[in-house]
Amino acid sequence: MQIEIEGKQGRILGYLAQGTVKVKHAGQGNQMLILNFGLPIAKPVPGADLFHQEFVERISNQSGWTVLSILCSGVDGSSGKFSPIAWCDDTVSAVEYLVSSSQGRSVLLVGNDLAASISLYVASKSDLVRGVATLAPVFDLSAFVSDPHLLAERARGAGVAIPSKSSEIDAWSSELIELDPAKSAEAIGSKQWLVIHGRDDEVVSDADLKEFLIVSGITAEAHTLTAGDHQLVTDPRMMAILLGWMERIH
Repeated sequence: MQIEIEGKQGRILGYLAQGTVKVKHAGQGNQMLILNFGLPIAKPVPGADLFHQEFVERISNQSGWTVLSILCSGVDGSSGKFSPIAWCDDTVSAVEYLVSSSQGRSVLLVGNDLAASISLYVASKSDLVRGVATLAPVFDLSAFVSDPHLLAERARGAGVAIPSKSSEIDAWSSELIELDPAKSAEAIGSKQWLVIHGRDDEVVSDADLKEFLIVSGITAEAHTLTAGDHQLVTDPRMMAILLGWMERIH
C-alpha cells in the first residue's frame, strides 16, 4: 500500500509491503527493510512505478519482512527539492517512521546507484540501522564535488525537482564531501554491509569498485554478477543474494 511519511521538506511517498507471516528476531522485534532506488533513469512517464512495487512485494512475501520503498525529496509526488543531505534526512525520517510504526528496534537499508552512498552514510550515523546493502553503488563522488551542476543536470534530466538558485546547487559540494563513502565505510564499524555489482556496469567499472573496497580496508560482503549491468533491480540473481543476506543476519 502507498503511504506518506512526514519529512523535513514535507511528505515523502512510500510503498509498504508486509509479509503474510511476520518474521521476528530476538531483541529486534519485527524484521524491516527500507529500499531507496535512487534517481530515476529518465523522466517517468505517467503511471511509471518508481517504487518497484513487484520487487518490494516479492522481497516481503519471500522473507516475511516488512519492506518499505521510498521516493525522496523532489522525486515524483514527494515534496521538496533534491539535495544529497535532504535525501539523508528523508532516509532518517523513513527509518524513524518504520521503527515507530512496525514494532521493531532497527532496520536494514538498501540503496541503489547514488542512493547507495546515501544509505551507507545513514547506516554509519544511525543506531536504528544495523546493516546496509549497496546495489550498483556510485561511491566516487569526486566529479560531483568538483562540479555539483553535473549532478543537478542528471537529476533534472530524470524529472527530479532541484533548487532554482545556483548558489543552493553550489552548496551540494560540501554536502557531498560530508557524504564521503570512504569515511562512511570507516565509520560503519561492525554493522553488516553487502555490495552487489555488475561486472559489465557501464557507470561504475568493476575495477574502480574493487579498488574502493580495498582502499577502504573494510570487509564488506561483495558479489560481482557476471554480465550484470548498472540496472540490477530486474536481475533475479541480485534478489537471491539480497534475500540470502537478509536471512543470514536475522
